[in-house]
Amino acid sequence: MRQMRWMLFPPVFSAFLLIPTAIFHDREFAEQIPSVIWGGTIAAYLCLCCLSAFFISRDDSQHSSGIAFLSQGILLMVISLRAGIPLLSWIGLVCFVIGLAVAFFNATNRPVKETAETPAETEATNENVRERVDSLLSKLDLPMCATDAKGLVITLNQKFCEASGISAEDAIGEVISEILPIDQETVAFASGKWWISQVKEGARYYFSLLPTPDCKPAPVAAPVPEQKGIAIFDPETGLCVEEYRLIRGPQEITRSQRYKRSVTGILLELLFYPAPEVTLTDNQQHMMFVAFASRVKQALRIPDCGFLLPGNRIQIILPETPSAGAKTLLTRLATLPQDVFDDSIREAARPKVKAGIFFYNGTTKMEYGIFSAALEEEFLKSKDASPASEAA
Repeated sequence: MRQMRWMLFPPVFSAFLLIPTAIFHDREFAEQIPSVIWGGTIAAYLCLCCLSAFFISRDDSQHSSGIAFLSQGILLMVISLRAGIPLLSWIGLVCFVIGLAVAFFNATNRPVKETAETPAETEATNENVRERVDSLLSKLDLPMCATDAKGLVITLNQKFCEASGISAEDAIGEVISEILPIDQETVAFASGKWWISQVKEGARYYFSLLPTPDCKPAPVAAPVPEQKGIAIFDPETGLCVEEYRLIRGPQEITRSQRYKRSVTGILLELLFYPAPEVTLTDNQQHMMFVAFASRVKQALRIPDCGFLLPGNRIQIILPETPSAGAKTLLTRLATLPQDVFDDSIREAARPKVKAGIFFYNGTTKMEYGIFSAALEEEFLKSKDASPASEAA
């Protein structure tokens, strides 16, 4: 099958397309072609052949197909005139136009690359994220393991051992496909059936197991006093804590790309503009934010993810949600202060919600860091909502 890609190499096609010129050659309609045009045509054709060979060797059929049309069009337009076959000239023109269209489409639909950071800065950021993820790996209350670029298990937490029934000594150094069917969505162990989530971060792959409805609870290991786990959910609001966002966020983006499903992000911030005669303490603002965040949690579906961020912010990830549905939810969230706080509180504290929304269709390359940065950019460009007391 790999040899079939060389069918797009220009000389292969030319050998078939030039056969009609030998069969239907007509000296009566033949045109004399100046040597300059012959030289330019041959030079352009050879350059396109070199480009085509380069892209074919890289298995890039998109660019090589456009070059194939361009090269055949140039060759046919000139040789058909010399052979006295005007019809082939029109065919060559059509091939040339198609090649230009394909080349233009490929040039204008290249993946967007980040240019804000240098490679050194990007690597430093990725290393910092990897260190934080590794630190969380042993603390999260989820079965998780990590592999290197070759798929060899390099670390796993106790929850993964309990769920899979495999000891850490047996798992480390093994190929992940010997432990998990990574080409499938679920895996069945003695503890029950689990969903498999896979995330690539730098040169590592992180795998986590999410319980399905029929999953049996894994046996609880004896508590270790000196190593405490971190909570996934905030007890006051029910939303996820910020540390868990580094795990769940990349999982949702990876799942969206794998299954070509859309995902929408929403960023909220609760602001206060108290009346001149009113002074809000930090504790009062915190309690009002907790009440607001709790209602945000109630407005979300089961598969939706809400994460608490510093500064009275909330990031929401909506899997498989069209932009229209996400905008409807955003409108409802922006008016929540009217339902959460009574008239006297709204008149005194004048809370309002600033929000941004970003939609990702799942068909282009995306990383969670880029997704969050785009969401932050949309948030900064959005206009502040009116205070709840004024909106009422």
